[in-house]
Amino acid sequence: MKVCKCTAATALAVSLSTSLMYTGAAADQILSVCSKEQFAVTPALRTAFFRHARKQVEASLKAEAMLLPAEFLAWVESDPDIATGVYATHHKPEDVLRWLYSLRLDIGKAKFEQYRQLALAVALVSAKEGLAADTTAREPMKLVIPRDPRVRVDTKDPQRELDVNDHIINFLNDHTIEEDVVLDPKTGELKYDKRGIALPVPKRKKGDPAQKTKKIKRALYAADVMASRELQEKFNDYMKLQGHEVEIDCGDRIIHWHSRDAVRGEAYKKIDAAYRMFRSAYEAKGLLPKERDPFATPAERCLYAIRNFEHTFPPALQKERNWPSFPLTAPWPLLTMLAADQQPLREREERWIAFRDRGEFHRYGEYIHGIAQQFSMQSARRLKPYPFSYATIQMMLKDGGVCGTMGSISARGHNTLGVPSCQATQPGHCAVVFFRHGPETGTFRCEGGQYATGGDEKTGPFTPWPFEREFRRNKRTSGHEIEFRGIKKMIYHESLAWGINQGSAAYHDGTVAHAVYLLLPEEQRRRDGWKLLHNAIARNPYHLLVIDKAIAMTETPQEQVGLWGLFRSALATVEGKPGCPTDGLYAATVREKVINRIASLPVPKKLEDAKQVLGFLHDEKSARADLVERYRLALDAK
Repeated sequence: MKVCKCTAATALAVSLSTSLMYTGAAADQILSVCSKEQFAVTPALRTAFFRHARKQVEASLKAEAMLLPAEFLAWVESDPDIATGVYATHHKPEDVLRWLYSLRLDIGKAKFEQYRQLALAVALVSAKEGLAADTTAREPMKLVIPRDPRVRVDTKDPQRELDVNDHIINFLNDHTIEEDVVLDPKTGELKYDKRGIALPVPKRKKGDPAQKTKKIKRALYAADVMASRELQEKFNDYMKLQGHEVEIDCGDRIIHWHSRDAVRGEAYKKIDAAYRMFRSAYEAKGLLPKERDPFATPAERCLYAIRNFEHTFPPALQKERNWPSFPLTAPWPLLTMLAADQQPLREREERWIAFRDRGEFHRYGEYIHGIAQQFSMQSARRLKPYPFSYATIQMMLKDGGVCGTMGSISARGHNTLGVPSCQATQPGHCAVVFFRHGPETGTFRCEGGQYATGGDEKTGPFTPWPFEREFRRNKRTSGHEIEFRGIKKMIYHESLAWGINQGSAAYHDGTVAHAVYLLLPEEQRRRDGWKLLHNAIARNPYHLLVIDKAIAMTETPQEQVGLWGLFRSALATVEGKPGCPTDGLYAATVREKVINRIASLPVPKKLEDAKQVLGFLHDEKSARADLVERYRLALDAK
């Protein structure tokens, strides 16, 4: 039945009005519980908040003529960790619920509940990216790894007229070249890539032992032709005989399998043109994929990670490979980095098989210097038939690159094995970060690798921080997994692990405290909201969402000094606890935040207050000389 516009508008207005009235009443109820609980997150306040949030969500879903099963909502509310992630971490919890329910349908109820932390991380990432969830009833999904998308074309088909690309491929296939290939030191047999092509000998590094090799004959690659003037002349003659005015001139060994120097001027233009011609021929005749495989869906990411995590090796091999590398039952804030990884399934599977069957795991690739900044030249030097497109980890391992490629290889490899990882920026450099778990202590940590221009203080992971309002991916064509905008500094991701180590229940209560704070009326927030935030900091001093809010809402310099004292006291209570640093970069970061906030506020009018703040600046050895001088001058004037 169709509803007229005026009726629909009236219904929407009534719905919004009812929602607003309910919001006011519910907020009053939350305030009442807050006052009764002395603005501390107690079981009573937590329960009141979850019930309030659930009713808000139910009203929103009802307005959209959509309902979720009551038993599912009850299940969410029964687990404080999950309820916190759903109701206190996103301004649209109904979107998180939709995604969580969608994943339950795809994963199956039993696996969903077993790996609820992973499912919530994936649901949060998907909701904050604004992706639409499908909540229609269906059977659990079966994980299917896509096959090689290439369809080989018969380039000598007598039933049709051959085109220019047929003749390009025929030239390559009808001519051979002799080369050295790698032998397996254990078996003495040739080593092959995934397509069954023998691997050429890599350039030997200084000090490396010589590898066993063997000379073989094989069909030409496009890379062979572009590296050899002699082969280019043969190619030009061949194409002319076939009736095609195709001519290439790439010089002699300007680019070749091991070249590293950038190419300039006219030589670049000619090689670029030849590369594009050969690549198009490979793609047209089914020898190279035309595009990258589709990204893995949120459900596929879950199912794939679970399948690999549940794989068991023989005991000795299990220990040798440190398997599993990271628990998929880890708290959800630590899994959003993994959940955000979209790598296509076929790419993951090739790397997983290499690890599963041969123990092969790459944290780095071939560093190729200046030529890596020229995509066409880097690609031309090793252009050959290949089952994976550009922008894949497989192509990066084949072609090499510089720091961006190295970080991407490591991050993608870690994520394939279920270890949350991503690339990270440093000044003029690209690094990698990942989460680790220490089974002996039960603690987590976030650490970096491939650092070059600084330490953690100069590192920014390209992944969403779980408490960002929304996640926005950059539109990049290079394929490197530098995806998210609005990234947070490394310390934000490190503090996730430290907060969980200190106590996940208190950490989640800090998230609830922040959400309740935002629900309070403005006047009440100013008067009593700080109590909620301070209570959360006292219980777990590693929640930067809470600390940032407490610093921002504290309106006098002397109160900022008091907040710093509370923070230091809270850190002192966890002194010596594994995985809970009480000094170093974390304390320095919060100190800097407090001092910068003080700098934005007027000097206190009272002499004692101004002296207290100046004393704090001296005690903490503030580098803000301008701020110290401002206080000195103010005190002299008093």
